[in-house]
Amino acid sequence: MRQHPDYILRRAADTDLIVPVGKAAAKFPGMITVNGTGRFLWERLAAEQTAGSLTEALCETYDVEREQARADVEDFLRRLRLAGALLEPDSPAEGGES
Repeated sequence: MRQHPDYILRRAADTDLIVPVGKAAAKFPGMITVNGTGRFLWERLAAEQTAGSLTEALCETYDVEREQARADVEDFLRRLRLAGALLEPDSPAEGGES
């Protein structure tokens, strides 16, 4: 899985936001607020990742137990899926469609 190209990370007033653009803005008229860990995970999703690789990256970078890291990754991915902000192997190809 990886970032959907119609979602971008922006910083506003010391807050990191994942914001839909283009066609995605009509489908998800909101923003996703993320903390430092969410920003870290989103940046990793610029390239193809799995839940396992994201969990491993969290454990290598932050002082966190594997079970907590896995739960955090799953929660973050759930939020992205609900917003349509992820491209996954079974989702439509790039080009603004989701």
